[in-house]
Amino acid sequence: MHSALTRYRFLAWATGVFLLLLTLHVLVQLWQVRDGGSFSEEPGLGRWLPGGRTWIPVTHGYLYLAYVVVSVDLWLRTRLHTVRMILVVLAGTVPFMSFVAERWVTAQLLPRLRANSVPLPGAAVR
Repeated sequence: MHSALTRYRFLAWATGVFLLLLTLHVLVQLWQVRDGGSFSEEPGLGRWLPGGRTWIPVTHGYLYLAYVVVSVDLWLRTRLHTVRMILVVLAGTVPFMSFVAERWVTAQLLPRLRANSVPLPGAAVR
């Protein structure tokens, strides 16, 4: 369960960061449209990040797909409440919410991990 939580935490942060980049990218595109352009033709962050017009949305899309997979894997391993896990999965689509969901999931699962931890052979027991 620890490795599933680690995978989930990593992808929650990666998805959240790229969702923020995607949000900024779209806002810049909207700003450029306001100045007289066409939304689909504006480069957004691609003006400053080479290829950003393409790789920012594509990377977020693939990361979100992986985030959904590891979230479902974590749910199958831990059996957290189904409705809450659906909200956790949807958190990858709302800016900043994947960070909030990651903190909530971690707070729910760390006590379980600590309670179920088995000391390694040869480790001192306190």
